[in-house]
Amino acid sequence: MTISVNQNPEPLYPEDILTVSRKDKRWRVAHTKSRREKALAHYLAGAGVGYFLPMVCRKQKSKNRERISYIPIFSGYVFFLADDFERLSALRSNHAARIIDVGDEVKLIEELTQIALVMSKGAQVYPYDFIAEGRWVRVKSGPLKDVVGRVVRKDRNYRLVLSVEIIMQSIAVTIDADQVEPVN
Repeated sequence: MTISVNQNPEPLYPEDILTVSRKDKRWRVAHTKSRREKALAHYLAGAGVGYFLPMVCRKQKSKNRERISYIPIFSGYVFFLADDFERLSALRSNHAARIIDVGDEVKLIEELTQIALVMSKGAQVYPYDFIAEGRWVRVKSGPLKDVVGRVVRKDRNYRLVLSVEIIMQSIAVTIDADQVEPVN
């Protein structure tokens, strides 16, 4: 199914979803059926359920035409805040293959907040192999100031890697080595 650019779901619904505290709801991760991330996001929004679906803009040229697509960064996953009834509703939507209950919600929110911050700054991000090692750093200057992640060296460049441990996936953004400082 092809949708126009203005029909894409918002990455954050509502916009303050990562900062709101709800005692009656818990964070969940929907592992979607193939290529159903946006459909599930539309379904959740229609049901009034908050979600986070980070996406990147990809431009493709074919013949005399340029096509713009918004692709989910974490293929097959949508993060959402729901009670037990909304969890069951998401599972019955025919878009989710399974729902993962989050054990450490504080850690997940920290990870997602870092990713949302990088995305909001318009940084060029791309999927990256999940890593559990590397030096922890904080960006001390530039548009990504105060973002915390692991730094790795790839060829002649440094990359700031932000991971979501529960789904074992990461994204990376290229940075200058002098923009970061170690975190204790």
